[in-house]
Amino acid sequence: MAQIENISRRNSKFITHHAHLNIDLTPMVDLGFLLITFFILSTTLSQPDETDLLIPKDSKVETLLKESAVLTLMPVRNNLIDYYEGRIFSPTSLKHCTYAEVNSVIQQKQRKVARILGDKNKTVIIIDQGRESSYENFIDILDEIQINDIQHYYVVSHNP
Repeated sequence: MAQIENISRRNSKFITHHAHLNIDLTPMVDLGFLLITFFILSTTLSQPDETDLLIPKDSKVETLLKESAVLTLMPVRNNLIDYYEGRIFSPTSLKHCTYAEVNSVIQQKQRKVARILGDKNKTVIIIDQGRESSYENFIDILDEIQINDIQHYYVVSHNP
């Protein structure tokens, strides 16, 4: 614990008392470690974010889609997207874009649908998730769909 020692010295004119103070800091260090331990254990680390993806069950009823309202996006490797208009793939209509450009591609399709069908909300996007793309690419496309307020989109799954 703390101790105070008084040492007196005699000088020629004055008597001075010097107090030497020895403080034991062990309890203070213990308290510091207890506080650090308490705050580390009582704090929750950031939880991983989740995305809700509600996909309806498969049904035998076919949904009729107008070819002019459909845009098919196919994420591929190297953070690129292959896309074409319509549901039926033809190699001549295949185009490429990056994730920075996909927003403008979707907006162009919405303008085209608004011009043809009279309502941009009739735009339908099909996400054809290939084996080469990553989950991050899929989430990036879903983010762009949400940003552009696309109300109808479908996800094509490829079972192994």
